[in-house]
Amino acid sequence: MIPVKGEMLIKSNSLKILHLISILFFCLTLQFPTKGFSADFSINPIKIFFDSLNKTNILAINNESNEDLTLHLKAYTWEHNNKGKDIYTLTKDIIFFPKIVTIKSHEERIIRLGTKISQGKQEKTYRIFIEEIPGSSPTETTAVKIIMKVGVPIFIMPQKMDARGSVETLDIIQGELSVAVKNDGNIHFIVRSIKTEGIDEAGNSLFQNEIGGGYVHGSNSKNFTIKIPEDNCPKLKSINIDISTDRLLMSKKIDIDKEMCAP
Repeated sequence: MIPVKGEMLIKSNSLKILHLISILFFCLTLQFPTKGFSADFSINPIKIFFDSLNKTNILAINNESNEDLTLHLKAYTWEHNNKGKDIYTLTKDIIFFPKIVTIKSHEERIIRLGTKISQGKQEKTYRIFIEEIPGSSPTETTAVKIIMKVGVPIFIMPQKMDARGSVETLDIIQGELSVAVKNDGNIHFIVRSIKTEGIDEAGNSLFQNEIGGGYVHGSNSKNFTIKIPEDNCPKLKSINIDISTDRLLMSKKIDIDKEMCAP
């Protein structure tokens, strides 16, 4: 069948529209680059400890990707401010080599580490950051590459370890429970979970909650905030708090005054 003029015109216009869409898609691809993949590497060990008998150690980095990988390493002191936020400062306390390393695909390189810092009464805390240096491959010019950066904790152990902790302050403000976990010892611990349970006058459980925590360094504290269900707060008589860390367990009970739940 020979197409009539109207059908030919429709097909012609359709091809033009498809062509314009293709051009527009190409332009958008250039304007909004596609997301590239980050390098895939593993490290071992995931923590490093120094003491009087072990002043050196090694860190193995395995390139598990199909491309060569270049990494830059830097060492920092690792401290917490009064709100528990991590503070990093470049340091020469940790000696390591090499500082820049290129690892071929599916190969492993060893980083040698050491320190001249003596043990003291308090644990000293550091991190060595391993950051990918992006390549200059022409195929990556239109891709947003995700750069990998990993921080490996390093600890110089104290002469005598003392693991102690406590729940320092408790308060409820506008329906939120504020908990301060205090590390009373001289070595870090990791807060694995903070479980809270609200109890009413009859001893019934009104709500249960659980959050994670993270590192708390020796002689430091860290604040955590837990949301209390708005409808339950005026009915509460007490809240039980159970804190689990990698070194010790802590518990606390707080009696609730109805004024604590006032908006």
